Amino acid sequence: MKQKSIKNIRQEFKDKGIFYTPKALAEKLKSYVDIEPQSVYDPTCGAGNLLSVWGDKIKKYGQELDADQLTLIQLPNFTGYAGDTLTDDGFRGVKFDCIVANPPFSVKYNPAILIDDERFRDCPTLPPPSKADWAFILHILHHLDNKGVAVILEFPGILYRGQKEGIVRKWFVEENYIDRVVEVPGGTFEDTSIGTCIIVLKKNRNVTHITFERGERTAAISYSEIKENDFVLSPSVYLPDKIEKEEIELEKGARKSFLMRLKRELDFEKMVCKMEGLSMIPFLDAIKSLVKSYYD
Repeated sequence: MKQKSIKNIRQEFKDKGIFYTPKALAEKLKSYVDIEPQSVYDPTCGAGNLLSVWGDKIKKYGQELDADQLTLIQLPNFTGYAGDTLTDDGFRGVKFDCIVANPPFSVKYNPAILIDDERFRDCPTLPPPSKADWAFILHILHHLDNKGVAVILEFPGILYRGQKEGIVRKWFVEENYIDRVVEVPGGTFEDTSIGTCIIVLKKNRNVTHITFERGERTAAISYSEIKENDFVLSPSVYLPDKIEKEEIELEKGARKSFLMRLKRELDFEKMVCKMEGLSMIPFLDAIKSLVKSYYD
């Protein structure tokens, strides 16, 4: 059997919605790991790019669906397993203090064969068969050590899509597993211009807020506010565009200036009426009538 070339593998993965992780992005994922891990695990490791940014002494573990792809990985301290991560868990029973992942976006899978699997048993439902994104995240959560951290690159649709995905997302928030959500602009990948997101998971957190990051801005959002937004986790909901804020501030400023001008005009009218011995009431009644018309 002829071995696949890197070019062919890249094209096949691109056709399936699987994209390569450039080193700069791998380093960015690594920057959210705030512990000194003894080992790093990538459940959909591809060419091993996410694992390659870790030191030679760090133990590295990876699973990859494509066996040919796995043979291309030449990393020190690497242990690999070829197989479908969701249906054939190559590291069953193993916990990792650090997990990094870039799972394939919105691929199809069969939830029926995972119903009794311990990795998914605690969640109230499984994601729909057309979108396995949250299934990969549940797998990652299961393998995460209680004091560990997982950093996952994902398609942003998982942050706002409803139905079963919404139920799973709500469960993650209620269980307090999500520590941070980061917006990643489009154009980060070599092979696609779509935007993505980073989700940071931790167990046994001592806070209940989630930190949202968008560009240079961050915000710690309370559970109650996230609940009010139907557990939507899109950073743009909690960190809207600056332009919109600036327009609001400009509008507020314009209204304030209008009220100040109106007050000056009324003060002047009052002074004139007093000097001429006239009543200001008819003028005020006319203003009141005009303003009242805008309440209709």
